[in-house]
Amino acid sequence: MSSVRGGRRFGDERDCSSFPCVCLKLYNLKPPPIPFFQSCMKSSPFAACSAEASRLLRVVTSLAEAAQALELPPLAGREWFEQLSRKLVPQLADDPFLVAAVVGGTNIGKSVIFNHLAGYRTSATSPFASGTKHPVCLVPAGFAERHRLDGIFQGFELHPWSDSEAALAAHETHRLFWRVSDQLPHNLLVLDTPDIDSDAPVNWHRADCIRHCADVLIAVLTQQKYNDAAVKQFFRAAAAEDKAVVVVFNQCLLPDDEAYWPLWLNTFARETGLQPDLVYVAPNNRGAAEDNRLPFFRRHWEGEAPAEPRETTPADDQPCDLGRDLAELHFADVKFRTLRGSLRSLFSDEVGLPSYLQEVRQRSAAYRSAADVLNSQQLARIDNWPTPPSHLLVDQVRQWWRGQRQGFSRSIHEFYNSLGHGLLKPVQWVRARWSGPASPPWDVYRQQEWDVILRAAEGLYDELARLAQLGNDLLKPRLERLLAGASRSEFFASLTQAHAAVDFAAELQAIVTRQMQSFQDESPQWYTFLKRVDDCAAVARPVTSVALFVAAAGPAGHALMPFVSQAAAQSLVIHVIGDIAGGAGAVVAGEAAMASGAGGFRYLEAKFQQLQDSFTAQRVAWFAEFLKSRLLGDLQTGLEAAANVTLSDDFRETEVSLDALRRQVAELTSTEYSVPSTE
Repeated sequence: MSSVRGGRRFGDERDCSSFPCVCLKLYNLKPPPIPFFQSCMKSSPFAACSAEASRLLRVVTSLAEAAQALELPPLAGREWFEQLSRKLVPQLADDPFLVAAVVGGTNIGKSVIFNHLAGYRTSATSPFASGTKHPVCLVPAGFAERHRLDGIFQGFELHPWSDSEAALAAHETHRLFWRVSDQLPHNLLVLDTPDIDSDAPVNWHRADCIRHCADVLIAVLTQQKYNDAAVKQFFRAAAAEDKAVVVVFNQCLLPDDEAYWPLWLNTFARETGLQPDLVYVAPNNRGAAEDNRLPFFRRHWEGEAPAEPRETTPADDQPCDLGRDLAELHFADVKFRTLRGSLRSLFSDEVGLPSYLQEVRQRSAAYRSAADVLNSQQLARIDNWPTPPSHLLVDQVRQWWRGQRQGFSRSIHEFYNSLGHGLLKPVQWVRARWSGPASPPWDVYRQQEWDVILRAAEGLYDELARLAQLGNDLLKPRLERLLAGASRSEFFASLTQAHAAVDFAAELQAIVTRQMQSFQDESPQWYTFLKRVDDCAAVARPVTSVALFVAAAGPAGHALMPFVSQAAAQSLVIHVIGDIAGGAGAVVAGEAAMASGAGGFRYLEAKFQQLQDSFTAQRVAWFAEFLKSRLLGDLQTGLEAAANVTLSDDFRETEVSLDALRRQVAELTSTEYSVPSTE
């Protein structure tokens, strides 16, 4: 038994030390004990690559999760990924068992062929189309204990097979039914499969899953189906993977079709790129098919058919044992071939993992370009965000400091504060008469902030509209969706409502409390010093009270300045600085105190500026968050995340793992397990 294909012969005599062979008869002979197979079977020639293949699958799957931001097609459905996950990772490390799948179009007798391979009627057959809906598998005794079936048949939900009718029931779940067969060698699995030309999309997925896990495809063809488009598409993919293919022309009218099957096979091979390893013809005999006694006649096919049909010989009239011929294939050779074909698909620069990595690079670069365009634009420029009036901040600091006073100091300060408020009322009345009633300071600040926000938001809308018209391929559609998602008027209405609801006093109070508490914790020496100063101020408070009242009186106070002594005026300066910096009320008077405290006042003034900056930063952050939640969303962060995918650890590890696997495979294929290329 031999067949030439690309310089290789399958089934000829070879040195088993180089390519071990298993010669079994599925009929009439009981399989030898498992140790016999172990003695003449080597581990998978690519077993050394198993760990690296598993690592590659893990890192490229993680990379795909990060690359979701790039909006690329998923890995599932990509041929190289299906080969990696369904074929290479599950089978690289195992002994070279073979998965032989009976495949073909609708109602051409696949289950009949399967039953003949099994040696008994195990799969249900039907004269009607689309009989088998789910694949069924015969598994050698003990195989399920040594191997993970769910790893070999990924994509399927496995069920023990006890009813031959179970595979005929339609179900959206991808099921695979299996049972143990004592007649199979320990390293051969045989599958009956659904139609590969079905109109049902679920069958397309099942057919692809079978093709990925199978090593040998038993292609069942008929005069009606050899040129079917869906059938040829399936086998083109099989040819690209260098699958071993056994062709069975079924339902032939013999001897009349002897002149035609070579023509049919020529067309099939030319349009799929397949070169069958073995070719058989089987007659159209329904009774023999149902009784599991259909004869198979071996035919020799060396490529294009001759002009004149070859005359049959007496040997051609002798039926062959299809199961025995299949068992006599060189398992290690076939396994090497199918794994090498899967690796070729994985390594392909045009359609393999390298092309996916290049796709990620190009897409990531496009996102970088879009992010740079957005970054280069000052979308919401704000140069003059207002600060709250200083006296409001001082009031909050005073409120916090009052809470720190205790005992005598607290009583003195509270008495003079109350007295001061009473004495200031006439002055405030005079000022109101001269200048008119003053607007509440927070209302003034609210209007100032709103003017800035309104200009910034309007400028942002205008800039986004301009960028949308520039035509960046990634940025333009996103901006168009963003601008069309909510009308401009709706956005500004929600902004107006949100801004009107802000409690500025509460925000400032929270900031002052937080910052002053931090000041107390981080600068305990300064806090202690100010506490002592405040206690001294309680004693000096009666002397400096006149100056304090003058300072609070505004324009009316300035009219009284000529009557204030030089010492009191100096005390007033120190008091005002102290109030602004630390809220300590009136502090000690005298030139010595002013000189010794100059550096300290600069420190306290910086703390006061920090309070103002914190409040401004919080207000700007509020506006930015509103823009993000109501208008921009995650546009910028999404672009940046996508642009940085090629900088991720997953991307680098995928490149490293791919190169490592390539080197391992190159070392193997250049030495002991080298097989001539079919290209």
